[in-house]
Amino acid sequence: MKQYKDRCFRDFDWIKFKIMEENAKQVEKWGIQERTAFEWLAYTMEELGELAEAISEHEYRKGSKEKVVAEAIQLATLALKIAEMYEKYG
Repeated sequence: MKQYKDRCFRDFDWIKFKIMEENAKQVEKWGIQERTAFEWLAYTMEELGELAEAISEHEYRKGSKEKVVAEAIQLATLALKIAEMYEKYG
């Protein structure tokens, strides 16, 4: 199985752009949400499951790397929203 080396956020500008883009998509789709910590956790776990599925598809069934990247960005966006909320309100 292929090994992937940590890139230490060398492309941070691209990552930040993708997270901001994903945030805009989420806000457009769902609006500004106010949820309990456990609801945010449930959404995050759902995204983690989708990332796991995308990785499995990529590694074992020739799924697309773009799907892996998209799911990782969605998960990261939610995780960072939680971090920001806890920093501000927690």
